Amino acid sequence: MYRIEKFFMPLGMIGVIFYFTHIFLGQILWSEYNPVTMDISSLTAVGAPDAGLLRVFTSAYGICTILFAIGLIIKAFRKYGILVKIGYIVLFIMEFTSLLGYAMFPLTGDKTEMNIQNMMHIVVTVVVVFTTIASGYLLSIGYIRQDKLRGLGRFILVMSVLITLFGFSNPVGMGLKLDILGLTERMVIFSLQLMMFVISAYYTFSKSES
Repeated sequence: MYRIEKFFMPLGMIGVIFYFTHIFLGQILWSEYNPVTMDISSLTAVGAPDAGLLRVFTSAYGICTILFAIGLIIKAFRKYGILVKIGYIVLFIMEFTSLLGYAMFPLTGDKTEMNIQNMMHIVVTVVVVFTTIASGYLLSIGYIRQDKLRGLGRFILVMSVLITLFGFSNPVGMGLKLDILGLTERMVIFSLQLMMFVISAYYTFSKSES
């Protein structure tokens, strides 16, 4: 199991690279796309230019991060306490829901239309947001309780607070009729991806974590 765990750890960083590739490649290929006003899901929505190509990258991202989460669960059950174990299980649920849910329910061309597909896309997003926040706080508290991992725990706590604050800025901006959904969503997603990348890098390169 240790070899599997060790093999899966770099996949978090690789997954993040795939995710950012889909975002920036999508913005380059779609000249009319506005990253400040348009959400990330619009890049892979039904009928979006190059959606098929970009879904290849999001699928690769999902597979990498699911395997990464499995590696983290294996390590947690081998080394850590109950909060870290639960935290990584919740993280796995988030990644699995994200991969399966967004693949099954991409936005339709008119995302303002509340059809079944768009409604389920919103439901998936709600589940992903709450499991992301929950896992972050569980992990931060679990790590802070361990002397050697307090630095990692504090970093995860800061990222979790930012994700929470930025997450609330999405409905606030919509309520105030500010056309900045793409910007506020990116602040949430980029904070999450930074957290995932750092955790992956820590366990990939730290010689003390074996």
